[in-house]
Amino acid sequence: MTSRTARRLGGAALAAGLLLASAPPAHAPHIAQLQVTPNQAGPGQEVTVFGPRGYGRTNPVEIRFGSPDGPVLGSFQPNEELYAMWGPGTVRIPEDARPGVHFLFATQTLAANETHIRGVPARGQLTVLGAGGVPVLGQDQVGRGEEPVQGLVENEPVSTGTVLLVALGVAGTGLLIAGGAAAVASRRRSASEPAGAK
Repeated sequence: MTSRTARRLGGAALAAGLLLASAPPAHAPHIAQLQVTPNQAGPGQEVTVFGPRGYGRTNPVEIRFGSPDGPVLGSFQPNEELYAMWGPGTVRIPEDARPGVHFLFATQTLAANETHIRGVPARGQLTVLGAGGVPVLGQDQVGRGEEPVQGLVENEPVSTGTVLLVALGVAGTGLLIAGGAAAVASRRRSASEPAGAK
């Protein structure tokens, strides 16, 4: 391989690498989340809940205690954005809540045109304090034996576009390495040739 060919291959590999490196990231929708502050409270106390972007904008979000079908502590209407947010607002912890780690769930009935929303129901952790406002040490998570929540894992296969982008990235990296190796080999060969040889 001549040095000119090696330089062209190296340049092409470098251009492919730069093109892949500067490509914009693929669209990744917001995943619904639930923020609970403070994350420790006693029975009957209020906590602030907030749902950053990632919810449907049509129906209200309900905050439930202990499970996705647990008692409703509050309801909040999302804003009008594509991946809507709601709150912040406050909810009161049930008076009969046992000390230990509990979860609050943000549930929402999604409209037919909101199939792009992911992560609902969202979950936020809360420690219910014992007598005197003290965390109960050694208390296991309350409700740990429940069945796993359905709908939290996306079951859609990887798209063809994603596979194609990964394949192009691997090919571009291979070209870049091959071009670099060819350039090094060409320089070594030209350095080893006598000054008068052509």
